[in-house]
Amino acid sequence: MAGKKKGKNEFTKKILKVAEHYNVIVAATMSAGKSSLINALLGNEVLYSANEAATATLTRITHNRNLRKRIEGVSYTQQGERHERSKNVQSATLREWNDNQAVKYIELDCRIEGLCKTTKPLAIYDTPGPNNSQDASHKALLEAALTLPGKKLLVYVLNATQLATQDDKKLLQEIKDSPALASGNQIIFILNKVDQLDDERGETIELFLEKTRNYLEKTGYSRPVIIPAMVQISLIAKKVLNSKNITRNQKHRLQAELQRFRESKFNLNEASHVPLAIKRQVRAELKGSQPVNAQSDIFDKTELTQFIACSGIRTLEIFLSQHN
Repeated sequence: MAGKKKGKNEFTKKILKVAEHYNVIVAATMSAGKSSLINALLGNEVLYSANEAATATLTRITHNRNLRKRIEGVSYTQQGERHERSKNVQSATLREWNDNQAVKYIELDCRIEGLCKTTKPLAIYDTPGPNNSQDASHKALLEAALTLPGKKLLVYVLNATQLATQDDKKLLQEIKDSPALASGNQIIFILNKVDQLDDERGETIELFLEKTRNYLEKTGYSRPVIIPAMVQISLIAKKVLNSKNITRNQKHRLQAELQRFRESKFNLNEASHVPLAIKRQVRAELKGSQPVNAQSDIFDKTELTQFIACSGIRTLEIFLSQHN
């Protein structure tokens, strides 16, 4: 028994204690879009995401500039023993690892294009949602990530269509009371699914950002950084840019959002609660759009790049690049 405990402790040191990395911990309750956010950063649907209970697995994605076309990965057991290694991880690989009850830790290495200008090595942690099951290890893995040594940034994903749920309030309070934030580490908020708000019913982005700010300040987060985002649509746009296949439904969704983008492409950026320098950089990337045929069945790469800048994902990429 003592040998197993020692093995676990040694492995915990190995996978978690990487002080030279800038550690980005992504947290959320179920259905907010946490895994989809990481997929959007990667530009492909690698991490499995679903509105259902998931295995308590902690995944670390390390940005490796030398890996251009593939993702390498290793899965480990609770005791720190290697379960499986893959030189070319696919979404099916991760689904299999996550479904395996023996797997507790996953390490991935890949090139994250939008983060290539970071000065320090960067690692992103996908933590299990604490309300996804009755398994106490979900909460324990989030706490382990929050207590990582070195500089940390917590990215908390909120669902604009389900704001201020009891699960959210509980988790936000627990994070607020965590020594990790008290030690000077930063937290920013992604207000996801803003594309699902209905302007005609008065659900404007400005109104929901104000509601979100008030909600967070009442929970104890003073002057929160809030990035409005439409993560799923941004992921679809990145897949098109990366010449990856999309479904017919995804194509129609992207076309509809591009039409709205042409009518008010500065809207999300201007409404965001982020440092002015970041807002100005995004605004500069949004300027100078070339005219496109709105009826065309062919997506324009310049417009898609600007749409990603508008979607909130580019704002997060700039934030991570400037604050590491």
